[in-house]
Amino acid sequence: MIEWVTDEPATSQVSICIGNYCTWTEPEEPLVTNHSVTLNDLEPGATYHYTAISKDASGNEAISEGDLATSAQTDTTPPMISEINVSNINESSSSATIEWKTDEPATSQVEYGKTAAYGSNTQDDELTTSHSVALTGLEPDATSYRFKIKSKDASGNKATAIPAGSRAGYRAPDFTLQNLDEDEVNLSDFHGKIVMVNFWYVGCTPCEDEMPHIQAVFDKWPDEELTVLAVNRSQSVETVQGFVDSKSLTFPILIDSSEEVHDDYNVSKWPTTFVVDTEGIIQEIQAGAFSSQEEIETILESL
Repeated sequence: MIEWVTDEPATSQVSICIGNYCTWTEPEEPLVTNHSVTLNDLEPGATYHYTAISKDASGNEAISEGDLATSAQTDTTPPMISEINVSNINESSSSATIEWKTDEPATSQVEYGKTAAYGSNTQDDELTTSHSVALTGLEPDATSYRFKIKSKDASGNKATAIPAGSRAGYRAPDFTLQNLDEDEVNLSDFHGKIVMVNFWYVGCTPCEDEMPHIQAVFDKWPDEELTVLAVNRSQSVETVQGFVDSKSLTFPILIDSSEEVHDDYNVSKWPTTFVVDTEGIIQEIQAGAFSSQEEIETILESL
């Protein structure tokens, strides 16, 4: 905004130049002594030369010149984390290396531990796009660890990433499968809800035995809090529909005809159920059948 005062009523107009390029505002015809002109669409972090122009009722023109500098544009975009990799897992030295990349220079931080509370933390404040962090003091004998990556750019914008995988503490791999009506269902559609991803097939006695317990939980819990996605192991729609009808099941049934989703989740025992929290993170894995509704709800209520 350019403001100025004249000693007699006059018009208000401003020209503004950056380099050899100049523009003019439309003259404001009301004759006033206190002038105010707003300039729009200026480039951030640039220096402009301006000229304030006023003409009185007789057409006499007066000008006043000056310079202004606009503020640099504020960076509010967090860095993008990609290419997460775990390497150099060494049981003898109880260590591993976490690597990732960011699309702009940023810090390197990893939180890790055996539970959802993590408990251990590394921090490197050097700004880089290629990150490598060594985790030490790990327990041997194939102990499973969770980890979370954090990077912060020079403007203080933070990004957090948890790798996708089939273990507790990892982000549940997204998938798209058809239900029994041949409509596509995406796991990511249920972000914000707890999701039970149950792998099963008709003829699997433990699978069939736990279905009433899962149905009871599905009936009890509000739709906005919980859903069940029962992923069938490549059987025909007719076979699955017949079983669903016989058990009066109402939760979504999906057909994994290529078994790609089974592979992504590394399923080797049926049934297996992955309990995914509202942020899409696997919190519990049940390899084998649930024995009761209460057993399922104990897990859900702990999230």
